[in-house]
Amino acid sequence: MGKEILYDKNAAKELRGFKEEIQEQFESYIEVLAEEGKLEFPEARKVAKNLFEIRVIHEGAYRGFYAYVMKDSIALLHFFQKKTKRTSLKNIRLAQQRARQYD
Repeated sequence: MGKEILYDKNAAKELRGFKEEIQEQFESYIEVLAEEGKLEFPEARKVAKNLFEIRVIHEGAYRGFYAYVMKDSIALLHFFQKKTKRTSLKNIRLAQQRARQYD
């Protein structure tokens, strides 16, 4: 059931800005996502219509947004460090805006 993983150029840059351990955790989840086509809670959850987040806890909370695009692809849209209990609308809107380029 493999899925092709597409990196938004800005999301790839955001991910590279994290410590190596955090990048490795995200990459392991992304591998599972590519192979199985989905992640389950608590590693991921749905945040909006066709927008999901990968959840990493390592010396803080980190999130990566992704969306299912085209027929067999997943676009990684936005990575950030979470600093409050709730995910800000600014981060959600940014991911949704980036997702529109794959429609």
